[in-house]
Amino acid sequence: MRQRRTIVLVLGMGSLLMGLLALQFSWIRALVDARTTLFDEQARTALVEVQSILDLSGAVFPPIPTGGLAPATGPAADSLAARRADAAIQREYSMAVVDSLLSAVLRNRDVDFEFRSALLDRYGRPLFLQDDDVDWLDQFAEAGYRIPVGENETLEGVQLYTVIFPRKALVLAGDMWLQLTANLILMVVLVFFTAYAAAGLRKAERLNRLKGDLINNMTHELKTPISTIGLAGEALLDPAMSGDPDNVRYYVQLIRSENKRLGQLVENVLRAAMLDQGELELYRQRINFHDLVEEVLRNHAIHIRKQGGSAASQLKATNPLIDGDRTHLMNVVFNLVDNAIKYGGGRPRLTVRSWNDAGRLHVAFTDNGIGIAKEHLGKVFDKLYRVPTGNVHDVKGFGLGLSYVHAVMQQHGAQIDVVSEAGEGSTFTLVFPQTTPS
Repeated sequence: MRQRRTIVLVLGMGSLLMGLLALQFSWIRALVDARTTLFDEQARTALVEVQSILDLSGAVFPPIPTGGLAPATGPAADSLAARRADAAIQREYSMAVVDSLLSAVLRNRDVDFEFRSALLDRYGRPLFLQDDDVDWLDQFAEAGYRIPVGENETLEGVQLYTVIFPRKALVLAGDMWLQLTANLILMVVLVFFTAYAAAGLRKAERLNRLKGDLINNMTHELKTPISTIGLAGEALLDPAMSGDPDNVRYYVQLIRSENKRLGQLVENVLRAAMLDQGELELYRQRINFHDLVEEVLRNHAIHIRKQGGSAASQLKATNPLIDGDRTHLMNVVFNLVDNAIKYGGGRPRLTVRSWNDAGRLHVAFTDNGIGIAKEHLGKVFDKLYRVPTGNVHDVKGFGLGLSYVHAVMQQHGAQIDVVSEAGEGSTFTLVFPQTTPS
């Protein structure tokens, strides 16, 4: 139910974000369209004003030459060439006059845009075009702002003064850079916080699930020793059972063992609380790490033999000395050996190796257990995380051991690496920096 609620919340936040982004893009597009429309109106009004000035000034644009055969040679051909040359000079002069007028009108309207101009006929063919503007001919014909100039007695004689603004889009965007930047920042912030909130919801859902598993495991783990102690106490109160010293000794040892187990469970929870509160303190001293390993292996020997397993040590490091907290490092080794036994299947086999390399001490714990799938390797050191093994209670534990191991190693400036494959066992390697010569 909670997972469904989280999915609904994430989908709702995502839909809200998409709607807000769509509104932002729509607003930006409307803003750009409005500015473009305003500019178009200003440009057309400026050209109409220029046209009015031209009508009053009597500026001359020579008519378009009429069709027909032109003489190839002789005085008539020379006269025609001279007239065409004069017309070209007059058009160039008139174009310069109109360009100056348009520049002045645009400045008066606070539209200081660079523009290019050309003189076209009604079909978009150039009558006057600067050499540098040849590449803009298609844009002149398709998107230019234009007014008729000169004597337009016939439709074929229409001359259109045409202008374009090559940098219009860039300048308009530049004028709106503050609004566009603010909206871009707002959209980035919205995306970030939506993603952050969604990730927080997923993490909270995962933590709730893990905490539920922890409570279930704790209930299961605590119930067994409590029940065992209760039964042993009832047996000791039975006169028939308490009369036999061997029975009394057995039940007392059973109570003591289960009480020790309860203490270990409580200690694991207290360690987790210490890690949460950042109260993990180290009392450093010179330690022979080989001694720690051998002591833990001796303490676990009876449990390993009881399961028909074996433990071997190949401690070949010539310098096993490190500076660290003996109690916490003992717990690190205990957790790794205990995990090798718990996840070792019917007959657990554990090998502990050590060696020195580049001023560091390496200690590797290799087991033949169920292994860890690749998708879980990156999470095994997360607090409360337990690799799924089917029934949640088939392997004892709270998911606190490896997170504690990882925290202790970090506090020592050391590292722990894991190599594993599902069904092939695991190898956990501790790597300690060393400053002590062998």
